[in-house]
Amino acid sequence: MERLPGIHHDMSCIVVSGTEASIVIDPGTAWYQANVVERLAPHLDGRAPVAAILLSHRHYDACGGAPHIAAVLDCQIRIHESAVAPLAGADQFTTWATRYGSDMPAIETTGFTDGEVIGLGDADIHVLHTPGHTMDSCVFHIPAKSAVICGDLVPSQHHPVRADMPTGNLVDLAASLARVLDLEPELLICGRGPAISGKEACVATLEKHIESAVQRIENDGALPVGWPKPAETCHWLTPEPAWSTES
Repeated sequence: MERLPGIHHDMSCIVVSGTEASIVIDPGTAWYQANVVERLAPHLDGRAPVAAILLSHRHYDACGGAPHIAAVLDCQIRIHESAVAPLAGADQFTTWATRYGSDMPAIETTGFTDGEVIGLGDADIHVLHTPGHTMDSCVFHIPAKSAVICGDLVPSQHHPVRADMPTGNLVDLAASLARVLDLEPELLICGRGPAISGKEACVATLEKHIESAVQRIENDGALPVGWPKPAETCHWLTPEPAWSTES
């Protein structure tokens, strides 16, 4: 399992390989899709073929480049079933593509559901539906590694995710974070920042993010006093003062 940090607005692109299949998660916008193909090549060399691109959610920064990369890798694209129709229709609004000044390509996908298990050979990826950032948001749990690939549910250790975009919901967000906490993960692969390693650090991070979501719920969605309003293309929040770097 390897994380390729995203370029500019792109999310981190994750590669997971087993003995029988590999998976690519969240390949990013269409802006750097040729570069992403080049960056993926050494991480896929000698590994099992890519069976699918998995998308954690519908936003352009996660999936705009998926059609090109899927064509190069000769694989299918998969997302939660509730986002199949919006992506097929090139939805410009709920994918947030218009806020990037970009056109969302029509993306043909097949849907997965909560609890689906994707076999890689010597390990399995479990799909968990974790709405909040968007209604279709999912994380990918690898029990054999006690690892969770978070997408934008946890953008980074110190930056909570937004729930004020189309189809977002703060109450769902708090519940989804609690669901991941119940897994007692020892590794969180964030959508933006470095991975969080160690059970204690993972628990502390998830509890802090839950606390933030609950605080915003109690404030009727308003940000805490002093927190800057995020740019339209920013999918996470910046606490002020900054959250401690200690677990």
